[in-house]
Amino acid sequence: MGQGIRTAVVTVAALAAWGAGSGVFAAGIDDGAVTAPKLADGAVTYRAIVPGAVTNSKIVDGAVTDEKLGFGAVTTPKLADGAVTDAKIAGPIAGHKIGRHGHDAADIVQGTIDAARLPVGTAPGTVAAGDHTHEGLLRRPAELITVALSGGDFTNPIDALNSITDASADKPYLVKIMPGTYDLGIDTLVMKSYVDIEGSGELTTRLRGNAADAGVVAGASMAELRNLTVQASGTEGTIVGIFNGSAAPRIAHVTVSAEGGKGAYGIYNLMAAPVIADVTVLAGGSDTAFGVFNLHSSPIVRNSAIKAGNGIYSYYSGTVTVEGTSVNASLTTLFTDVGATTLVANSRLTGGRPASNGIMKCVGVYDGNYEPVSCR
Repeated sequence: MGQGIRTAVVTVAALAAWGAGSGVFAAGIDDGAVTAPKLADGAVTYRAIVPGAVTNSKIVDGAVTDEKLGFGAVTTPKLADGAVTDAKIAGPIAGHKIGRHGHDAADIVQGTIDAARLPVGTAPGTVAAGDHTHEGLLRRPAELITVALSGGDFTNPIDALNSITDASADKPYLVKIMPGTYDLGIDTLVMKSYVDIEGSGELTTRLRGNAADAGVVAGASMAELRNLTVQASGTEGTIVGIFNGSAAPRIAHVTVSAEGGKGAYGIYNLMAAPVIADVTVLAGGSDTAFGVFNLHSSPIVRNSAIKAGNGIYSYYSGTVTVEGTSVNASLTTLFTDVGATTLVANSRLTGGRPASNGIMKCVGVYDGNYEPVSCR
């Protein structure tokens, strides 16, 4: 019989059936009598355990290991509220033991988050990746320099021009002047080749100065001045709005005014060949006020409006071309001296008549009453 006892197999199912009716589980087995070595692996299944039969006091700390638990064996109904305490959990809990869940940002205090968990992108509500840049959107070209009363690269356009030292045909620059009035005082804004100067509009960007003789702006070849107003005034010397000395700049969509001094010149050309297009020139204050004054120069004036005591004056040599332009002068609208040539087409001459000691040719020229004007 001893041998039979030693070889008998008591199944947990039988014990459970018997114990459920006899109360053995409650009082028949001493605490700690059934130890882990007494149980064959897999002998105790969760179906054989009456809910609530195994209490915390029946389990030695550390007796239930990950290997003893089948995946999904311990379900919520098997655990009494508060039965699993921090003290009962040794070491980390594997991710596969925990169902899908989320965390608030405050719960994440260390470690890394897989990029797959983040909405990486460039649209609103997304997170930019570490190797992502907005270079194409935010990076401003190095060849663009801004001048503004506040928030620009410079507050003075002269300083902006002086900062450029490497302009060339392969590396042209643009100096953009934002709205405002910029008082240059007695200094001159000297243009540079391959550097355009652009305002924000003739009514919003103004360059003001009283530089005698040298002009508020001095032109340069291979450069354009556009979309702004130049205002020259003063009491000393000769007042000049734009001075072009041995230069051929392009001047477009610019308003130029000059007044005061011993003489006022809107645009003064000396051995120059500028292209003047869509420009308004206003010169006044005395009989020595000139809209466009030329010495040994060959400017082209197109689609412009000139109002001055004297309109367009040309001395010595050079050919002046005037097309689609209105000249309003109280004294002389056009004057051409010996050695100079003036060619006028489709233009309006109001006030004083043209005069010439050199060569002057007019085609389609008319006066304020739209009567034909002869330049001879």
